[in-house]
Parts: sequence; C-alpha cells; structure tokens
Amino acid sequence: MSAIHGVGVDILRIERMDKALARHGERLLTRMLGEAELREVRRRGNTARALAMCFAAKEAFVKALGTGFSGIRWRDVGVVRAANGRPQMVFSDAMQARLDREGIGAVHVSLSDDGGLVCACVVLERRSA
Repeated sequence: MSAIHGVGVDILRIERMDKALARHGERLLTRMLGEAELREVRRRGNTARALAMCFAAKEAFVKALGTGFSGIRWRDVGVVRAANGRPQMVFSDAMQARLDREGIGAVHVSLSDDGGLVCACVVLERRSA
C-alpha cells in the first residue's frame, strides 16, 4: 500500500508572469524552464499563461516536498504535457535521485486556470514497501 508523502497547492495571477516577461523576456524563460518545458511553452499561444502554469506547478511541488526551494533550482523540476494532454512532472537527474532517496515513487499534478488565475496541485506518493 502506498502513502502520501505530501500535497502542495499554488495559485497565481497570469498577469504576474506577463509583467515578469515584459521586464526580463527570454532570459526569464531560459532561467526558469528546463529544455522540455521551454520547447512546450514556446509552442503554446499564450506564453504568460503557459509560464504561469509551469511556475505554479514548481511551487506546488516544492510545497509537497516540504522544503521550499532550499537546495532546488528552478530547472530541477518542470511540467510538460503527455501525448494525451495530461500534465506530468519532469525532473533533472539530481532531483530524480533525491526523489528516489526519499522513497517517492509517484508524482501527480493537476493544473487549472480561470479568470486570469492558474492553480496547480501536486501529490507526492511514497513507494510501496
């Protein structure tokens, strides 16, 4: 039987990412996003919305992990869409090794947006013994 390691939720205004993009442009994207995330964000029509969803997923993940961003870089964790459109978390090799050491076997993510807001929920599941 598996158990929940942690749950994290984050919500933010798309406008926040729009303003950040206006200030920092491409540099913000390459600093925050891993390669797979960056390719996907560039393919989508609304960059600010896509970036906000990535940002919210990263924040929700570190909340579920229980560490905040202490010792974690923006590019260590990301979110992309599977072929069927379902969001899935992706990790750097270092982060995947950390998850393995901590016994986390599954990561679930849900994303939503409405009225200029995005919301992400992440559930980390411990590996069964």
